[in-house]
Amino acid sequence: MKKPEPTQPPTVAIALFAAFFLSAGFIAIAAIVLPGILLMLLAGFGFLLFFVAQYFLWARWLYPIVQRMEQEKDSRKSSSETT
Repeated sequence: MKKPEPTQPPTVAIALFAAFFLSAGFIAIAAIVLPGILLMLLAGFGFLLFFVAQYFLWARWLYPIVQRMEQEKDSRKSSSETT
């Protein structure tokens, strides 16, 4: 008979939810005191989106193209050296 796998509690998910709600509460309180903080958060979120877009643009789309171009250049270089 096979023993059932012990299930582990979702501690990481719970920690992420707790961190999110605590951060949201802190931001809400800070926004009451400093109304400009929401604009700062919006700008920070924009920077985050910019860096995520950069990552996906380079790592997922352009990097394989550059690798292919380098391989083609190396293959042309090696074929010209052999002849």
